[in-house]
Amino acid sequence: MAVSAANLRLKVIIIGAGPSGLCTAAALSQDGHSVTVLERRRDTQPLGHAVVIQPAAVRALQYLKGADRAFSRVSVDAGALRWWSYKGTKPFATPTAAEALSCAERRFQTDRPSVQKVLHELAVANGVDFLFGRVVQAVEDLKVKPRLWTTHGENFTADLIIAADGIKSTTRKILFPAQDVDPIPLRESIFLTSAPVSQLARDARVAPWLEPGTKHGILGPDRFVLSRHTHGGLLGVQFIDVDHADPGPVNGNWNTPADIGLLRTRFSDFNMITRAFLEHIQHAEKWQMATGPELDTWRSASGRIVLLGDAAHAMLPHGAQGLSQGIEDALSLARMLRRASNSSAKGVGIPAITKAWVNLRKPRTNIFVKQSTSNAKIWSLPDGPEQVARDERIRRTETLPPADLNHVKMDMAASRKSPQFLKWARDYDVVLELFELFTGQPPFETLITPAILIGQMHEMASDDLPE
Repeated sequence: MAVSAANLRLKVIIIGAGPSGLCTAAALSQDGHSVTVLERRRDTQPLGHAVVIQPAAVRALQYLKGADRAFSRVSVDAGALRWWSYKGTKPFATPTAAEALSCAERRFQTDRPSVQKVLHELAVANGVDFLFGRVVQAVEDLKVKPRLWTTHGENFTADLIIAADGIKSTTRKILFPAQDVDPIPLRESIFLTSAPVSQLARDARVAPWLEPGTKHGILGPDRFVLSRHTHGGLLGVQFIDVDHADPGPVNGNWNTPADIGLLRTRFSDFNMITRAFLEHIQHAEKWQMATGPELDTWRSASGRIVLLGDAAHAMLPHGAQGLSQGIEDALSLARMLRRASNSSAKGVGIPAITKAWVNLRKPRTNIFVKQSTSNAKIWSLPDGPEQVARDERIRRTETLPPADLNHVKMDMAASRKSPQFLKWARDYDVVLELFELFTGQPPFETLITPAILIGQMHEMASDDLPE
């Protein structure tokens, strides 16, 4: 059963032109809504390094016309992850050929500049209006038409305001003035580097990292390293220092130049392949890590202002899910808004939709927030019994033949390494999840079922419709 296009043309303001905001803008515009994006920077800031769009988000992007083909052009084979000890001369866990094939299933291994470019071009092609250099100064949460003002003195009204303004979201502070919603800085810092594969190929010491279709994780005490190929013939390598320094304020400047000499010193006890790669690096960017505050809700009292992406659920990158969850947010919200109507006989009011959307999305993102934090601890254990047990678990898990998930029932509450959880993480389809919400026919199980959400939507519909 195909879901019809939007039956109510909405005026939507999106704050922030990062990947989540751009994806939301493109999806809503494709559905016929009038969309304006306000961005404080002068452009889409095409900076950053390697990122991964996970299978569930790839599945969601199939509902955004033109996205699948565009991302395929700027992606490389994600391949299998090989694990090394920081003292090792070869991987201690290399997935079997069958497992490698399974791991390669429909991921987009790309980079942030390419993501920004693809989504911006899709948004522009679908008629999204962009206003760059606009800083949002105030937001007023009104029942029917919320408003916002910029430092330029401009005044905007909309049916719905979507704040995709990142981990330091100004909108979040305005919506929840009685709460401490500042990002939480950590001692962890990540050093982002890249080098042309053609240059590295002349150094035999780096050869194992250059094998096409592979990723590498090097685990050490308080530190770990992740390498992966990216579009454009580059090898991107992240150096993660979990106990780097006392954190300063989160200033949102993610591209601070790093001291290469200090980076080499900090990882001087790592294996030859790591040290050899660092000899080729002349520039690195340092990112101080932070997590987002835990929020009870992502919506305003009226239900017509919502937080999305990192503004709602910023997480560490160690689950490789931050970008993917923003994409899932975008496509699910756009699809749900197809049912928006000013008449309860024809559809559902915007406030009811945003409440159901938060209830649908929040449990899934909460799990990935916790998983990304847990991975940082697990991958940086000091030498000793815990580290030995971890390596053995990785070796045992990664070298087994892949589980046949075709007949497995997905379960978000299952053990993180179980087939049931892996299927929920990998094979989840957020748009099919909405199918149950609209039809009552469940495609699969989750803890927060759309059957519950649709009841909430209809219960609220008459109360939340504008007078």
